[in-house]
Amino acid sequence: MASKLLHFESFTLDLDRSRLLGPVGEVALRPKSFDVVRHLLENAGRIVAKDELMKAVWPGVTVSDESLAQCVSEIRRSLGAAGPRIVKTVPRRGYAIDVPVSVATEPADGDPAGILRDSAADARVSIAVLPFEAMGSTDNADLDRLTDGLSEDVIAGLSRIRAFWVIASSTMSIYKGRAVDVREVGRNLDVHYVVSGRLRQADDRLRLSVQLTETATGRQLWAATFDRAAGGGFELLDDLTQCVVASVQVQLIVSEGRAAARKAPSAAPLGDLLARSRERLYRATADGLTEAVASAEKALQLDPANGEACRLLAAATWHQAYKGYIPWDVAAFERVASLAQRAVLAEDADEFSHWAQALAHLMMGQHERATVSLRRALDINPSFSLAYGTLGTVLAWAGASEESIANNRRALKINPGDPLNPHRYFGLALAHYLARRYAPAVDDAARAVQVLPDWWLGMMIYAASLAEAGRLAEARTVAVDLGRTRPGTTLASLANLPFARAEDRDHLAHGLRKAGLPER
Repeated sequence: MASKLLHFESFTLDLDRSRLLGPVGEVALRPKSFDVVRHLLENAGRIVAKDELMKAVWPGVTVSDESLAQCVSEIRRSLGAAGPRIVKTVPRRGYAIDVPVSVATEPADGDPAGILRDSAADARVSIAVLPFEAMGSTDNADLDRLTDGLSEDVIAGLSRIRAFWVIASSTMSIYKGRAVDVREVGRNLDVHYVVSGRLRQADDRLRLSVQLTETATGRQLWAATFDRAAGGGFELLDDLTQCVVASVQVQLIVSEGRAAARKAPSAAPLGDLLARSRERLYRATADGLTEAVASAEKALQLDPANGEACRLLAAATWHQAYKGYIPWDVAAFERVASLAQRAVLAEDADEFSHWAQALAHLMMGQHERATVSLRRALDINPSFSLAYGTLGTVLAWAGASEESIANNRRALKINPGDPLNPHRYFGLALAHYLARRYAPAVDDAARAVQVLPDWWLGMMIYAASLAEAGRLAEARTVAVDLGRTRPGTTLASLANLPFARAEDRDHLAHGLRKAGLPER
């Protein structure tokens, strides 16, 4: 299916696939920045007033001039040295595109970005989001508006993820109100996956049902329901959008990784190696992390400048140390920090790169810098549940219990099926423990070790929480199991843990001493 393309200078704006292509491939743009440059290009040759741009890009929403200015600045940076010349500011009036713009439906001859379908798009997961359906009463205009807004926001949210290629909402609108076969949608739009959903209202409650389907086979890969109170306006819309985007992101990482793992390892191309490493990282077992490291290292051998391979190798190495599979020492610190920095330099617009850098900062006890990196990741992708959860963990180690609990709960709320959620329960347990709320600490620690029974940090917080809750017999049993699982673990082992405050380290030692963990 041909895409509508706007060509200007050495760039191409692909309207149907919501992406900007430059001389060396795809250029990252946030959805609102894409909408701004699209409106400017569609009105090239005339001055576009600021009010007109705001109404076109933020319909029905009041935003400041600063929001528009930030989008224009991002567009100019994305266009490189030619940015200020292409997008001109007309003082006290607005903005104008001051170069010729041509419209086409196929790549132009000599397009420096290459044939679109064979370049950046094919390396990414392609997704179509069918218009969500409002079920029940036919005269519920509020539910209809919420459903339409949710469809558009899910498309916008998924489009912010660089690994995805998402069909624009304008293209998908033709499917509204139609019964469709997802396999036909896949053929017509050349996409791998389809997201669909239904929204029902019963009295003052809403239920969103969402499915993720593979178009080649028609097989449903994932389904979930999210129940919420009706009302809440944009807050409700943002909440449901984050739930869908965060869950779909993780499910596709796992699905693509499993597909890559079924291919012969010896012949694996770069894309398959990266997909395999992503999926193994989410598995986070000893063998899974070893495979994640191996696949990322092979990817770096093929492409030494690949930012994703760097951040996957950084994250896998960090998890190996955090889980106790390799030493938590200076060598590990330096390797993670170096790889994470390379990832950010190569892919500054990728949320995972900043997440990996946050792990490196935490490893070195730099809690404030880790928080800055995670907030940058969330600026890029506000539905990035992994960043919310990791922020919760960082804040727990920093002693900010209430903020830690809020972020961990948010991660669990928007992505309840994330395979890494045992880490969220660990973060909750640590935060509750440091706040001297031992009963909820026991409950959350139990959830963590139920899924990861050999994780020494999970067992450690579980033993300490039980001891401080007065359940000494159970605490001592867990401490004995900890010694068997990780021989040599003593109170001296706490010295390397990334606590920001000495009193928090001493508090954990107090509970573990009660549980019978030896001093040295």
